[in-house]
Amino acid sequence: MAEVHVIARAVAREGKAAELKTLLSGLIEPTRAEPGCRFYELFESDQPGLFYFHELWQSQAQLDDHAASRHFIEIFAKANDLLAGPLEVNLLKPVG
Repeated sequence: MAEVHVIARAVAREGKAAELKTLLSGLIEPTRAEPGCRFYELFESDQPGLFYFHELWQSQAQLDDHAASRHFIEIFAKANDLLAGPLEVNLLKPVG
């Protein structure tokens, strides 16, 4: 079972950064309690309105379960009106 490294980026619509930050912060605690979550961190960029999730999952199946989780679906249903575009999710592979 290969670990899955993720960087995801959320971009707030103009004037919606504070509201989006509050909403995204609500993902941290329930996600960290999910099976297979090694770490789950939310960062705010020095560029206004940019937020990054840094994640490590034990397996792809557990990441898939996270994306199908109730809290993820509920929060991103609310976040759609606050986002400038879709959530950008990048699965990373080690180099070297």
